[in-house]
Amino acid sequence: MDLQIENNADPEYIPHPETFGWVKQVHTLGPAGTNCERAALSWAMRRCQDASVKLHRTMEQAADSVACQDGAVLVGVVAYPHLHSIIYAHIQKMKLLDVFIMNTDNMVLASRTGAEPKICATHPAPEKLLPITVERRFVSSNVIAARDCAEGHADGCITTLCAAEKFGLPILRKFGPVPMGFTIHGPLEKRACQDCTQHA
Repeated sequence: MDLQIENNADPEYIPHPETFGWVKQVHTLGPAGTNCERAALSWAMRRCQDASVKLHRTMEQAADSVACQDGAVLVGVVAYPHLHSIIYAHIQKMKLLDVFIMNTDNMVLASRTGAEPKICATHPAPEKLLPITVERRFVSSNVIAARDCAEGHADGCITTLCAAEKFGLPILRKFGPVPMGFTIHGPLEKRACQDCTQHA
């Protein structure tokens, strides 16, 4: 039996570096200090140096903002548990434009007191770094996890080294940086939008 492989490669799927000059805004998950912000800044520096980076409380909000705008893209991350939902929710307006790999910041387990935590704040993506015996308190980003721990909403957190240091949290374990895939989503075609200002 002969094996036939159909070639569906789209020659525009891997864009030339100069094809992103139209991008004026890069939207992603905030607040400042997230791995997504680092990825967005890195990608913008290489692909569209005049673009500004806009941070959102959730990846879903970032996607909603991009979906109605001309000149905007979303930086997603392959570890985001609901990335598939974002893709399919906006299938009529957005498409995948680019993919790249970048190391995350050093991921760590930190605690407020330096003792082993019983309740940890964590984004759903890295929660498997916690032992199964530790109770999870899910939050919207690694930075929020560190902030909530520092404010006493949890005993510990899974976060980045940068965020742990920012909030003065003792580090219990370092897991190291994680090579991570980041995705760029943008409009099916460039277009103007009447409602863009309310999402800026």
